[in-house]
Amino acid sequence: MRYLLISLVGVTILATASLGWLFDRVYEQYQQDQQPLTSIEMAEALGRDLAIAMDKTSNTDELLSNWPNTSDYNISLSAIDEAELPQELIQQLKQGEVVILATQNTQLFHYYLSVKKQILVLESPRLTQINQYTYQQYMLTLSFYLLLILLFLIWAFPLLKQLSSLRNAAKSFGNGKLDEQIPANSISYIRDIELEFNTMARRINSLVGDVKLLSTAVSHDLRTPLARIRFGLDTLEEVVDDKHRNRLQQKLGKDVDEMTLLVEALLNFARLDQQTLTLKKVSVALVELINECIESKQSEKVEIGFSCSASQTRVIADRNYLKMVFNNIIQNAINYGQGKVIITLESDKNSFIFRVSDNGKGIAVDLREQIVKPFIRAAQSDSNYKGHGVGLAIVKRVLDWHNATLVIGDSKELSGAEFKVLLPKNN
Repeated sequence: MRYLLISLVGVTILATASLGWLFDRVYEQYQQDQQPLTSIEMAEALGRDLAIAMDKTSNTDELLSNWPNTSDYNISLSAIDEAELPQELIQQLKQGEVVILATQNTQLFHYYLSVKKQILVLESPRLTQINQYTYQQYMLTLSFYLLLILLFLIWAFPLLKQLSSLRNAAKSFGNGKLDEQIPANSISYIRDIELEFNTMARRINSLVGDVKLLSTAVSHDLRTPLARIRFGLDTLEEVVDDKHRNRLQQKLGKDVDEMTLLVEALLNFARLDQQTLTLKKVSVALVELINECIESKQSEKVEIGFSCSASQTRVIADRNYLKMVFNNIIQNAINYGQGKVIITLESDKNSFIFRVSDNGKGIAVDLREQIVKPFIRAAQSDSNYKGHGVGLAIVKRVLDWHNATLVIGDSKELSGAEFKVLLPKNN
């Protein structure tokens, strides 16, 4: 994280300084003609005008005698041959240039009078070149850059804090804390990343939980039939009577069938988890689909009633998986009910409501969140049905794919369990 901070600050300072220097140069280029004259330039121009005037006048002595003694500027004339100047400077004067010499307290401006062959010397107090930038300007410029960097750091601090939280969460997640979540802020710069991380964490946590449940189910549910098979094989070696042998072989066959069903349930659940990206959503007529499911479940031992109060019953969904949901919920009501099932289809503003009620013993409140996990079965003392506990887990997984919700409660009509599916209309 510190490398990110160093790089951000470094880039900010470099970009600010570079852009500031570039803008200063551009500003100077366009403002050069509008800058005021310095004191040296003004004195030089004054001396030049005076030299032109004296070169054209005939009575220079009178001008020199009338020059005020109280002035800070003094003038004098000398012949070009008597000038105590190097030849190089004299040549510059003859070419029309101004030669400026400085002493400790004064500055001497030399001008050549081409008509009179003389040199005009304008003596002035020591003048200094005014710096283009004053101390205050430097301070203002520095303050501008510091404020710009400060504003950037104020902007970047929440980002660095959020990235630090993401790093810590990922580190905790890697250390085995699979329930680690990042508190997502609505104004976070990386809110999408935080939400995706939380979704990934929940998904992985769910998958790890499924693996634990699968391993528990395999170790528990397979141990009993394996033990019976082992015992049956040992007994079979000692049996001589053919009828007894046939009965043992039939029992062994049932144990093998039981193991086969369990393995198929495991494979179906695992295979279902791998097909999250193969949904083929089409327009589905819910009433027609529910009637198909009811028709396949009809028998003399169960009474199934169906009513629909929704005016429009088409929804966008994967028909095969949605049929799997309805079949599992209806079959669950048949298995754990006492011969009567009521199915209703309603709708509100946003959802279709598929409701299945039975007249069984219902489901305890503390078990309602658990039974939607794979290989978790509710205790039903009066039911002879022995399942593997994957039906509702499959229902929950498919409904999650469709952004639907499963609600388990108590039936008001039949006093048993009630399974309610809220299926969004705009899915």
